[in-house]
Amino acid sequence: MNSFRHLCAFAALALAMHAHAARVATADDIVDLKQVEDAQISRDGTRIAYSVSTSQPEAKRARSRIHIVSATGKESARELPAPEQANDREPRWAGEHLLFLSDRPLPPGNDKTARWQVWETSVATGETKPLTRAATDVTHYALSANGKRLVYLASDAASPEAQAKIAAKDDAIEVERSTLFARAWVRDLAGGEATLVSPSGLQVHDATLSPDGATLALRVSNGTTLNDYWYDSRVVLVDPAKATIERTLCARASAFPLQFSPDGSRLLYGELGRYGMTATPYVHPLAGGERIALGSEWLGTLWLARWQNDATLIGEGQAGVRAAFLRIDATNGKATVLADAQAPFQNFSVAANGRIAFLGTTAQTPAEVWTLDGGKARQRTVTNPQVADWKLGTLRELEWRSSLDGRRITGLLVTPPGWQRGKPLPTLVQIHGGPAWAWASGWLCSWHDWAQLLAAHGYAVFLPNPRGSEGQGAAFAEAARNDWGGADFKDVLDGIDLLVREGVIDNERLAIGGWSYGGYLSAWAVTQSNRFKTAIVGAGVIDIGAMALTTDVPDYLPGYFGDPVRERAAYDAHSPIRHVANVRVPVLILHGDDDRRVPVAQGEMLFRALKRQGTPVEFVRYPRGPHWFAERAHRRDVLERVLAWLDAHLTASAPSK
Repeated sequence: MNSFRHLCAFAALALAMHAHAARVATADDIVDLKQVEDAQISRDGTRIAYSVSTSQPEAKRARSRIHIVSATGKESARELPAPEQANDREPRWAGEHLLFLSDRPLPPGNDKTARWQVWETSVATGETKPLTRAATDVTHYALSANGKRLVYLASDAASPEAQAKIAAKDDAIEVERSTLFARAWVRDLAGGEATLVSPSGLQVHDATLSPDGATLALRVSNGTTLNDYWYDSRVVLVDPAKATIERTLCARASAFPLQFSPDGSRLLYGELGRYGMTATPYVHPLAGGERIALGSEWLGTLWLARWQNDATLIGEGQAGVRAAFLRIDATNGKATVLADAQAPFQNFSVAANGRIAFLGTTAQTPAEVWTLDGGKARQRTVTNPQVADWKLGTLRELEWRSSLDGRRITGLLVTPPGWQRGKPLPTLVQIHGGPAWAWASGWLCSWHDWAQLLAAHGYAVFLPNPRGSEGQGAAFAEAARNDWGGADFKDVLDGIDLLVREGVIDNERLAIGGWSYGGYLSAWAVTQSNRFKTAIVGAGVIDIGAMALTTDVPDYLPGYFGDPVRERAAYDAHSPIRHVANVRVPVLILHGDDDRRVPVAQGEMLFRALKRQGTPVEFVRYPRGPHWFAERAHRRDVLERVLAWLDAHLTASAPSK
């Protein structure tokens, strides 16, 4: 269980031995890190397929390629051949073949097909062929366990008449009146055309086939919106031969992936909690009997589970600031911890022999492919060797008690390399999004994880997981109901007080910042406290009631505050805009112009209010920017702007770092 910690200690020692060559990483260095994704181990446990995304300076998005590495260290990683401009992702094993999604050009025969299709390659010979020719992009696929049938999802294609109207800009949109749905198709790989197997008028979000390919499980909704995906879907069983729903297993499904047991007698799915911010995974016997909740006694958040065999599932989740792998008894749902890890990516796969492949990190290394075998974790890839030369801060895992009710609160602290106690530091308190999310121990260096960039420039970064976060069970996550900015903010202040007492934080050089809910709590903080010298509000919620009625997930906030029309008082009481007259410190606002989760008007209203009252404020809008940035230049700008803002507002009149 402690093997991962031992490996991390070894990595830290190796880094210290090369400290003389360390350099400060730039924003360009950070956004150009290759991203390792989707570790898929073969059923026999010998090989792992995964994808690597590489930033493209002239493109909006990274380019993705598939690699294969030995799961036992016998062979180095190799990249699968692909056309120069192609993107390959989501590999899945099928014996000696590998299936994947690709936007590579299709062979002649159908010029009207869409970009993303399912392809198959022979690992031995490299022979590659398409398995689908859908009219629109394939967004999801799964292979039956016997390898004979493929199910995939693709949306209905617009009619020629509809396309002509769009071309003529006669394109009015009737909101939430769906006409084109994502549908499920099944193809027998022995030959034949794909068959439409989902009923009309339903959006299919997830699909999986029973091991023999005879039964289909779908997660469906009546609408096609993101809100339907997260909050208004159900799990049904379908007869593929008739394309009819046989029965509904769960009327309030979560996005937990559907999976049949190896013998096909049970289905794994997730059910949303009462308020929509938590979910419980269940194993449902299809022949009758009570369904079984998984890991209900484990005081963490279970992200994902995979069948190892008919009796056992392997789960991954978070407890405190650490990821954990669990062995779960399929007959009673009881979970036993196999190992903790620095693995915050909700992605793993398991072989028949129990060997696990996952995406792991350390404080000194970004995500790589790791294996967990017999309780021992081993890193199998080195994708970004250049980070060994970076000057990186020291990561510390924290725990403190709430001054309100004694609850256990966790978090992380990153301090500059070489920092000695007794010299209080300029500090950023970075709040995570959600609030039902959490900081996890490991690599903290990306466009939205600012800790290592700032630590290399002399700052401490404190990353708290206040109540409302994941990692301590459903009750802890639901503790933020009707109380954003209340006890959660007090949990953050308690953590700050601890670090002030320890001599880490310079109370006169303290800032707060974050993205999404993190942007919200940062804006709230400077309306409620004079402790912070500045705030960075990234895509923050400023008027909670207004956001509830304009966001693309309108069922999100009612879980916390009730109906946004009839119960508006609760929304207003917790909204920073209602207290904006209290803000007296400079504020930096960052927001994407195309953000539909937290509409840009939220940032705009904070900017206008502060500007009107004479409070120093800067507002940066990112064209085409959604809630979560994808464009390289936007990501780089966020990093550079955050650092420059803190340099200007925490250190201009303070002692030199």
